[in-house]
Amino acid sequence: MTESRPLRVLFVAFSRSSLGHVTRMRTAARRFADAGHTVAVAAHEEVRHLVEHAGLDWIGVDEIGPAPAWRGMNDVASLRAFARTRLASPEYVEASLRDELRAIADFAPDAVVSDMRNTASVAASMRGLPSFTCHNLRLFKHPMHAVLPEILATLAQVGIAPEHRRPLGDAVLVPDLALLDPLADIPAETAALVAGLTAEIRHVGPLVPRDLLEQPVAAEREPVLNVTLGGSGAGDQDLLRIVAAASGLGVRLAVTLGVEGPGSDALAEQVRAAAGDADLDIAAFRHDAVDLMARSTAAVVHGGHSSLIEGLLCATPLVFVPASAEQRGNAARVAGLGLGAVVAEDDPVETVAETIRAALRADRAAHTGFANVLRAADGAGAMLDAVERAVALRRATGGVDAR
Repeated sequence: MTESRPLRVLFVAFSRSSLGHVTRMRTAARRFADAGHTVAVAAHEEVRHLVEHAGLDWIGVDEIGPAPAWRGMNDVASLRAFARTRLASPEYVEASLRDELRAIADFAPDAVVSDMRNTASVAASMRGLPSFTCHNLRLFKHPMHAVLPEILATLAQVGIAPEHRRPLGDAVLVPDLALLDPLADIPAETAALVAGLTAEIRHVGPLVPRDLLEQPVAAEREPVLNVTLGGSGAGDQDLLRIVAAASGLGVRLAVTLGVEGPGSDALAEQVRAAAGDADLDIAAFRHDAVDLMARSTAAVVHGGHSSLIEGLLCATPLVFVPASAEQRGNAARVAGLGLGAVVAEDDPVETVAETIRAALRADRAAHTGFANVLRAADGAGAMLDAVERAVALRRATGGVDAR
C-alpha cells in the first residue's frame, strides 16, 4: 500500500450479457479488501450471489437485458443505430448515471473502477473522483468502435458537461498481456478517439484470484472435457453441437449452461438428449469454475476473455467456438501461439470431434510454460498498485486533477 490510510473503492460491473465483467470486478475487489481497503461492488440483482459469495458488499444497480443480436452486426451504421436503442440510449445512460451517482453518494468512495459500465467514470468525474476502466482492447475493434461515439453523443444530448464526458476514465487498465490483446489491433480512427478520452492505457495482466496464483499448475488431470459457452443464449446451438460431437470420446462432459431458472431446465434437457449415453455433469452455474478448468483435460469455450484466460492460466488446452468478432480475434491469437484450436461454424461433426480429441491428447508442456508467465503478471496486484498510487497523488495535490 502506498500510504497507511485505507481507501474506499467502488467497483461497478456490467453483467447481463456476460458474467466475465462482474467476475473480474469481484476478483479485483477481493484483492483490494485483502489489502485492507473498504470495497463494494455495484451490479445487477441477478449477480448479487457472485459478489456476496466472495464476501463482498453488493450495491444494486439496474441493467439492460441481454441482446445477442449485436454479435452478428458488422455494418457500422447498423451497429450504431442498434447502440442508440441500447447502451447509448438516453434512457439507459440517464438511468445508469442515476444509479452510479446514488452508489457514490451512499458509499463515498475515494476511487471508482468499472468494467463495461460506460457511465461509471462519467459519474466519478462529476463527483471529482479518480476513475479507472477495465477493458479488453479487442472490443474497440468491435463493437465499441461504433458504440463509443454514440455514447459520447448521448452524454452531450442529456446535458453532461464536456469535461465529464470521460467514459474511459483517467486510465484504461487492460486485464491481459500485450501479446494477447495488443494496442496495435485497435483501428487507427478508433485509437485516436480512445487516446483523446483517457490519460493512460496500461496492460496490467489478467485479474486472477490470489489462491490460483499460489497453486502450481496441475500436472495430473481428470478425464473431463469442460464445456462452457457463456450465458447470453447466443451459444445454445453451439453447446448442443459440441456435446453431440464429444459424446463418443469416452470422457466425462462437464457442461456449464451459464443460465439459471426455467430456461436452464429446458436447455439441460436438450443437452442430455444430445449427450446420449455419455457420462454427463450439468450445472447452471459453477462457483468452482476455475477449479474445474484446472482439473479438466481440455475445455471448449467461445473465446470470451474470462474463460480464455482461465484456460490459459490453468494450462488447459482450449477448443474455441467463437460467436463474435472479439471471440474470433481471441481465438485466432491463442491458436496462433499453439495453445488452442478453432472450430469453424460449418465444420462437420466428425471434424469437431477430431479437434476435441486432439486437445484431449495434447502435450501440455507449452501450455504450462505460458501459464506460469501469465500468472506472474498478477493483474489484480498491478491494478491495486495503480489505484493506490493515483489516489495518493490526488491527495498529495489537494484533489487537483492532474490530467
